[in-house]
Amino acid sequence: VNCPHTHNGNPCNECSVCKGIDDGSILDVIEIDAASNNGVDNIRDLRDEANYTPVRAKYRVYIIDEVHMLSVGAFNALLKTLEEPPEHVKFILATTEVHKLPATILSRCQRFDFKRIEPQDIAYQLNKVAAGEGFTIEDEAASLIAKVADGGMRDALSLLDQCQGQSSNVTAQLVSSVAGLTGHDHLFALADCIKNKDCAGALSIINDLHNSSCDMERLCTQLIDHYRNLMIIRSVKDCAGLIVCTAAELQQLEAQAMSYTLEQIMYVLSVLEATSGSLRRGLNRRVETEMAFVRLCTENLDSSVD
Repeated sequence: VNCPHTHNGNPCNECSVCKGIDDGSILDVIEIDAASNNGVDNIRDLRDEANYTPVRAKYRVYIIDEVHMLSVGAFNALLKTLEEPPEHVKFILATTEVHKLPATILSRCQRFDFKRIEPQDIAYQLNKVAAGEGFTIEDEAASLIAKVADGGMRDALSLLDQCQGQSSNVTAQLVSSVAGLTGHDHLFALADCIKNKDCAGALSIINDLHNSSCDMERLCTQLIDHYRNLMIIRSVKDCAGLIVCTAAELQQLEAQAMSYTLEQIMYVLSVLEATSGSLRRGLNRRVETEMAFVRLCTENLDSSVD
């Protein structure tokens, strides 16, 4: 909005205004982190400051990041300025949780929703970055990073940066290690125990994990994700795009999914979801987890008709 030489709405990035905004020497574009500046006083200061005309640019632009973190009082203080903004001021409100914004604020804004980036587009961009930076990345590795990033280019580039710091040849195995996708053998083992009604085996694994300082709430979350993957495999013909894992782990998941019926998977998921809520409230997380596995491995403890 401040570049005097725009091309089809895009800035030229060559003029003094563009370069000044880029390097921070022009102070007419102000970014505010609402997470740490969320009080009424912060917004009052902003409102008073907005009355001053821009020094070098055409508009004073305020970018309020994480705007949903503002307090109710701060939103009310901002509302008056949004209703009657000075001609030389523009506000950009950025948030990932737009449902938390008051209707009074939303009704006074133009809304632009950004969609998740497609995995193939992220993978293409990662290959482009790797070529420009002088290192190599396998196609499978790029695809795996794209899946882990879940539509976010910034997360994908951060993960690529971590991988490249360890090796100039980024492989799928390296991505798995850096992203924490490896070391899921205990999930497969616990799922086998549930399928085979091996209560002693399941409790032994939980004991080993507990002694290794494994957080029980984290374990429950991982198991929910694991059974979610089994559910997807049993429900969808081409499931590769819906599951974040390596090709080898996908084969392992498919084999385990075939040993379950969809009804059994749904039942385990419902018990784990209930256990997840209990873990947040319970005093002894280990006992809560063990109770869930005893219930899952012992059919006659389930008294429901279903």
